[in-house]
Amino acid sequence: MSDLPNLLRTAPSKALILAAVPRGMRRASDQQSFLRALREDADVLELRYDGYGNLLRIAQEIAWAADWDTMCSRPTIAKVVEETGLSKASVKRWVRWLREHGWLGVVEQGTTVRFRKGTSAGLVDDGLGNRAAVWVICVPRDITPVPTNDTSADQAKGINEPPSVSLPERDKEGPTRTREAPRTAGRKLRISPTWALHESPRTKRDRLATCERLRKESTVLRHMTPWFLRWLLKPFFVAGWTAADVLHALDVRPDDSRWTYTWSSVHEIRHIPGWVRHRLAAWLDDNEEALPSRSQLAAAADAVRRAEQEMRKQARHAAAAAAGVELVEEPRMSRAEALAPAPIADRASDGPSADYRSVRVEMERRRREKEAAELEMLAAYRARRMS
Repeated sequence: MSDLPNLLRTAPSKALILAAVPRGMRRASDQQSFLRALREDADVLELRYDGYGNLLRIAQEIAWAADWDTMCSRPTIAKVVEETGLSKASVKRWVRWLREHGWLGVVEQGTTVRFRKGTSAGLVDDGLGNRAAVWVICVPRDITPVPTNDTSADQAKGINEPPSVSLPERDKEGPTRTREAPRTAGRKLRISPTWALHESPRTKRDRLATCERLRKESTVLRHMTPWFLRWLLKPFFVAGWTAADVLHALDVRPDDSRWTYTWSSVHEIRHIPGWVRHRLAAWLDDNEEALPSRSQLAAAADAVRRAEQEMRKQARHAAAAAAGVELVEEPRMSRAEALAPAPIADRASDGPSADYRSVRVEMERRRREKEAAELEMLAAYRARRMS
């Protein structure tokens, strides 16, 4: 477009507006369709949470200032800064993002007051004035897919102006902030959910894996991050609790009485961390230290039982030694040996025993005697019929 003053003082023509629409885009029909299409765009949805909000606030101010007939908007940068509360650099950066992605078409470049040195009057206005830029709001156009060898496909969302000198284009693909992590496709889970339920964690990494296993087992704990859950369960992990002990403490009190549930869904709990803290507070003493868990109580009971068995064994050996009797104990069978199936004898090599064969001979003799007696009874019956 020309920079003549007479063109700047008139409203942009329809041809000028259509020429400013980027390739692959079309002029928006209204402000709502522009904002709706912008919210649903894939590139916009990939932005960070703060960037997504800032972009939509700036786009909303530009859309509200648009003319209903031409869909052209002329808000000043200072006006957008005042309405959104963002810094001037942020507003310029996101406006440029909208231009480069085709959502804004530049109908008229913004100008500032230009001066030239005069001989006696000092600085004199050159007549162009200070004017804000004019943008036309655009939405994507439904285009038929073009062949891959066509170079025009790479210009689906082009811009009709060179990049700004004050805002150089970024070439790097990494994060723009220190705390922003690069997006990688197919990222693996950093925490394994396969920690054993009955194993006590020792290190901070083990505690994190235990919390991830708890989130997998409990639908209530699933609404908290493993890092927050590790902080919440720190007194119990320090005391040597396992994941199974935590799940048991959420359902049972230390006196073996059951907790009652007044809700049917986890979404009915008003504050999940407070609910978990209330349930586990019953397992804390006055010094905020965890009481012995169920597994620890069971292990202590097993140790007492084994100690009593060992004392009875020693007393029995002492009594036998005093009586002059030597006790011979059979070696204890291991668990694997006890569960192993008994070996099956090779029947083909051994064959039937002598007792088995004698029993079979006796049974065959009785069978033949029975058949002979039945034949004699049948012959006597026929003789009586014939007489």
